[in-house]
Amino acid sequence: MAIFNKYYVKANSSALYAAALVLHPNYNIQYIKENWDASSVNSILEMVEKLWGTYRDKNTNLVSILSNPIEERLPERELDMFDQIAQGLKKYTRPSSQDEYQDYTSMELYDIRDVTALEWWCQDRQRKRWPKLSLMAINILSVPAMSDEAERVFSGARRTISWDRSQLSPKTIEAVECLKHWKKNGILDMILDKST
Repeated sequence: MAIFNKYYVKANSSALYAAALVLHPNYNIQYIKENWDASSVNSILEMVEKLWGTYRDKNTNLVSILSNPIEERLPERELDMFDQIAQGLKKYTRPSSQDEYQDYTSMELYDIRDVTALEWWCQDRQRKRWPKLSLMAINILSVPAMSDEAERVFSGARRTISWDRSQLSPKTIEAVECLKHWKKNGILDMILDKST
């Protein structure tokens, strides 16, 4: 339990984990408000907003390119009565003065079952409604989760580098750890079987 608490507390030191939760349409800010320690909720949400501020203030050219779907432009034509009404209603879909992050966090939770959060943010509908926020979501949600295998290999290296072997070079340590990992997972045996 002590190890769990050690890493749980570290979740508050970076806005990225909280931002990934906020940017998941099933969770949004409600998850953090309901499940995190009440004393840290405001500070972590402020960190996420600060992170959002860096995305809001940058990448304007990239956002304009990404927010428009790649399609052939139809020639201009005169709008009929229905199209004029539809175009007039577009002004009222989201107040222009409202921040994208505020607009997203104030909405009801989406229940996405058939797609991942990353796929949801890549959809044209989200990219058009929240162009800069979708760019932030795509950047954050596309970061792969860390594998515990890397931690196991790192921990195993402490057995390799004893006091007697403290002069090993980094290249040698890397080669030894790689061979140990290959041997443990049967990769080395397959290589040796193919060579004989």
